[in-house]
Amino acid sequence: MSAISSRLDNACIAFVTVAVSMIVLSLSTLPGYAQRGPFADMSGSWSGSGTITLSTGSHEQIRCRANYDSQASGNDLKLALRCASDSYNVNFRGNAINSGGNMTGSWFEETNHVAGQFFGSIKGNRIDARIEGQTFAAFLHITTHGNRQSVSLRSPGSRVSNVTIALTRR
Repeated sequence: MSAISSRLDNACIAFVTVAVSMIVLSLSTLPGYAQRGPFADMSGSWSGSGTITLSTGSHEQIRCRANYDSQASGNDLKLALRCASDSYNVNFRGNAINSGGNMTGSWFEETNHVAGQFFGSIKGNRIDARIEGQTFAAFLHITTHGNRQSVSLRSPGSRVSNVTIALTRR
């Protein structure tokens, strides 16, 4: 496998994890704060683990830690995410903006120096999004129940074909 392919796979995992975390966070707002955006009261630390499925069918465990900083309006979010598995180590930073239930954002993975964008929609407790990088694309589905989040990422044709992660606010 080439170094570029490895960098892109690492970036995909990092981006997916971060995108999932911030999208999921947007689903967890408290009912009493409906006038503020979906990122209101979401600042803080989150952690979790999951599984990466490679295109070969093999699996690896992954652990992630995220820090989120929501602006006062609750419609802007800055994030930092670190994830690691046996063969992956990523350091991700990103920004997200909510506009009427539509979320857009950009990201940069520091370890591999790659960047991209994401966009999606929020319907009830589910988020559906598309993640795009310079040479890859992925589909993201997130479901949130309280302080627990379930994330699924599919990237057909990529070396990392599937990622599932469960996050909990610490």
